[in-house]
Amino acid sequence: MTPLDKFLFDTNGYVVLPQVFTKDEINSANAAIQANSNKMLERIGGLRNTEDDTPLVGDGTTGRQDLSGFLGWPEGQRDVFRRVLDHPRLVPYVTELLGMGYRLDHMPLILIQRPGSEGFQFHGGPLDGDGRPNQYLSYKCHNGTMQLSLLAVAVQLTDVNEGEGGFCIIKGSHKSNFPCPKSVVNYEEAKEHAYQPVTRAGDVVLFSEATIHGTLPWSGKSDRRLALFRFSPANYAYGRGYTGGWPDSWLDGMTDTQRLIMEPPYNHRLDRKSLKMSEDGKAVSVETGSRADFKKEFDEAVFGRTYF
Repeated sequence: MTPLDKFLFDTNGYVVLPQVFTKDEINSANAAIQANSNKMLERIGGLRNTEDDTPLVGDGTTGRQDLSGFLGWPEGQRDVFRRVLDHPRLVPYVTELLGMGYRLDHMPLILIQRPGSEGFQFHGGPLDGDGRPNQYLSYKCHNGTMQLSLLAVAVQLTDVNEGEGGFCIIKGSHKSNFPCPKSVVNYEEAKEHAYQPVTRAGDVVLFSEATIHGTLPWSGKSDRRLALFRFSPANYAYGRGYTGGWPDSWLDGMTDTQRLIMEPPYNHRLDRKSLKMSEDGKAVSVETGSRADFKKEFDEAVFGRTYF
C-alpha cells in the first residue's frame, strides 16, 4: 500500500485503485452475469433500501437487483470473481488494512442498478444510532497501523460518470463521534458532504464499513454493476454465512491461496496460514503463527480435538 493511499484511506475512509482488472476480465465477468441473469432478484416492497418521499427513491418503482452464488458458477464464469480473493494488486492493501490472515466475511454479492433504480439510505459508521460505539464496524489507527473490523472491496463492472449516481460516501466519517442524523441518512440535508467517486470498469473501491456510505439513484443510460466483497481480520466475524461451511461448489477448483481466504475465524497462533506477496509478484501461502505439537497433543487429550 503506497504512502499516498495510506494517507488517503486514513483521511477519507476509502481509496480507489484504478484498473485492477483488465477489459477482457470485465467483459468475461459481465458475460457471466448475463448468463445467470435469470437468478437476479429485485428488492421490492419492504426489501427496498429507501424511504418513500426522500431524494433516494429514484423513479419510485425500480428496485436494486441482487445476485450471488458466483463463486460457485461453472469454470469460465466464476474465474474473475475468485481472483478477487488473492489478486496481487489487492492482497497488499487488504493485508495492510486487516492484518495477515484476512478472511472472506459476508457472502459476496453482485449489485445491479437499472436506469431509474432507487439508491440506498446512508448507513455504516463507527456508532450505533444511539451514539454507542459499533465494534463490528470499527476503525482506528495506532502507531501507524490501521485496524478495521470490516472492509468492503467493490469491483466496478461498469463505468460510473460524474452525476450519474451510484456509490456515495461521507469522507472522514469513519472517525465520527456523533450519530448520523436522519436527514443525512435520507440525503435530505448536508448533500454537499456526500461524495460520488467517478470510476471506470475495472477499478476497485476499498472502503471501511465504518465510513458512512450509501447509494444515489441511478440516472445512467445503462445498468450499473459491481461485485461487492467484505473481508474481516483473521479472528473476526460479522456475517454467519460461513457457519456449516461454505457451499462445496464455491470451494471446488479453488487454488490453495484462494481457499485460505475462505477459512473460518480463528487466531493466527493456531496454525493459521496467510497470504504474502512473493518477490515475483505472486500471492503465496505463509504460516504466520504456529502452535507447538506437544500443546496440540495436550489439547486433544483434554478437549478431544487438536485445538481448543
